[in-house]
Amino acid sequence: MQTIHLNLFGPARDFVGSDATSIDVPDGATVGDLASVLAERFPNWRAGLETVRYAIDDAFVTSDHELASGDNVAVIPPVSGGMPETPNDLIELTPDPLNIAHCYAHLASSSTGDGGGVCVFVGKTRAESNDIHGSLKHLDYEAHESMAVAQLQKLADEARNRWTICSVALCHRVGAVGVGESSVVVGVASGHRDESFQVCRWLIDELKREVPIWKREVWESGEASWSKGDQAKSEAS
Repeated sequence: MQTIHLNLFGPARDFVGSDATSIDVPDGATVGDLASVLAERFPNWRAGLETVRYAIDDAFVTSDHELASGDNVAVIPPVSGGMPETPNDLIELTPDPLNIAHCYAHLASSSTGDGGGVCVFVGKTRAESNDIHGSLKHLDYEAHESMAVAQLQKLADEARNRWTICSVALCHRVGAVGVGESSVVVGVASGHRDESFQVCRWLIDELKREVPIWKREVWESGEASWSKGDQAKSEAS
């Protein structure tokens, strides 16, 4: 037998009752075998386990990946940015309010002479009400921080490979984000407006599918529940 260490995020943490635990699996076990062991140990989690993915060293692994004793495995539920950046990209994961003007200024200054279009999308917490729990107080965002930043940079790199763009801004808050406050800023500077619109839309859609950031709704009554997230990518993987 060998011991595997699990780091759990978002809804996965609720099923286990902890953000970290260790579990024994047979020698030569794969990630798929680990999922089976988890289903036996946490039977209430069986349905949820069908949608999670697993990561080792900040990279997703497939079900046939063979585990090694002492591996640290991140359990990644379906997802809903710390500051490494390339010279032309702004990548940020922060608990502080997002500075939209700074994001725009970065895009504009990095594309001087080359950029004919700057497109910026801002996602905000909208006011909602629930017949039972009252008004929405805030959204609470949690992230696997090192992996989230790596995935944000990967999206920026992929966008640059697919399109001719000048720079990218991908900024996301963690922690409590109140009604009317901004949770994410996605921006693109490119030579033409059509391309900037297209890339900006692609980036926000991929961010919500790929980047391990989870959203929990916190209501006036004190009730809190995790957003189900976008499972399309997980189910296709």
